[in-house]
Amino acid sequence: MPERVHSSDIQLFINDQRVPVVTSLSTSSAKSLIDLPQLGVSHIKERILTSNQSTDITFETNLTTGSTGINPIYSFQQMQSGFLSTGEFDFTIKDTAGVTTISGGALTEYSIDGSVGDIVKGLTSYRGDGAIFTSAGALTSADQSKDFFEGFFRPEDIEITSTTNGDEGVDTASLNIQNFQISVSPSKKEVTRIGTRVPRFRYPELPAQGNLTFNVIKNKVTGINISSLICDSGVIKIDLKDFDGNSVMDFTTSGCCLEKVDESASLDDNTTISFSYYFPIIQ
Repeated sequence: MPERVHSSDIQLFINDQRVPVVTSLSTSSAKSLIDLPQLGVSHIKERILTSNQSTDITFETNLTTGSTGINPIYSFQQMQSGFLSTGEFDFTIKDTAGVTTISGGALTEYSIDGSVGDIVKGLTSYRGDGAIFTSAGALTSADQSKDFFEGFFRPEDIEITSTTNGDEGVDTASLNIQNFQISVSPSKKEVTRIGTRVPRFRYPELPAQGNLTFNVIKNKVTGINISSLICDSGVIKIDLKDFDGNSVMDFTTSGCCLEKVDESASLDDNTTISFSYYFPIIQ
């Protein structure tokens, strides 16, 4: 047995394909229980397990334009036809202590975070059937990978272009954008058959939506009209540029609708404005 399990001794696999450039990894298995109260007793003496016992797995990666592709997390999800798919993923976590397997994983959260001067990151969470651990197949020091990747990117400038059918479009050419986040958290309904303790399917609950937010340092009046009775929708493109102004990464969302504008100020700091948008998930 190893004296400890170091981060360099951990590898993550999805459907037997190793996921590179993982920067953090966590799993959580919480029992789902029902209390059985008794007459004349002031405390709970017995509890039983319910169906749908599950394990959550969350991992973060650095997005790169190198050999892993611009967005390897989304590529895995697209293998099962998008965020609303009922497809399942099998996860295998290997380290020097053994192997943990989580089967039947369905997407519960997906997000992309970027800020000026920091590496663009992607975070994904799945919910699967209970984790199974075995000491067989444990890694050794000889299994440590020697991957080399290029294309990690720290944006020097973030440019956001929005086009709507009304007055809610935002021209950010003169705004100092500091960071952005695109997030999707589809709700999944677990369906269990009689005689089984794990879900047979996890169906997406509709309608499903995603969220886009970005923060800017205030340097002018925004002039956004949020009094319209009907929410105008349109396309928002986030363009990440290098020091020379060249586009390196871009993300486009359709059907975006402005939901909230927050402005905040604190002593000895810049006034910031936060824009929050909703967009529908159709796949």
